[in-house]
Amino acid sequence: MALTLNQAAKACGRSKSTLLDAIRSGRMSAPKDDRGRYAIDPAELHRAFPFQAIDRSADRFPEPQSTTIGNQPTTPAGRVLEREVELLREMLGKAEANADHWRALAERQQALLEDKRPKEPRSLLQRILGR
Repeated sequence: MALTLNQAAKACGRSKSTLLDAIRSGRMSAPKDDRGRYAIDPAELHRAFPFQAIDRSADRFPEPQSTTIGNQPTTPAGRVLEREVELLREMLGKAEANADHWRALAERQQALLEDKRPKEPRSLLQRILGR
């Protein structure tokens, strides 16, 4: 049984314009029926936009308690975020050390390129002749 655009939008929890965009871009196939309306196969709709059970009960997804012991969060998500922050700080320290190394190397190369020969005063005749 094919769904109309309105029925499909309600079934997957998306707007009709989102479904139309998907049909026009080729992400989802939907032929038109004899009245010129889109006939959307439920399997094709599910492939393009997986159905999600909508459960709005407050106790289904309780908010994690934001208790802390010292400075350490006790929620698993908090521990994961703290570990990620530690890793990012470690990576930043390594990047700064690497930048310092390359900066010093560039300064040494620049010093090698500079002409350090003593400048001899040239006479007026030498300057005119280009010697």
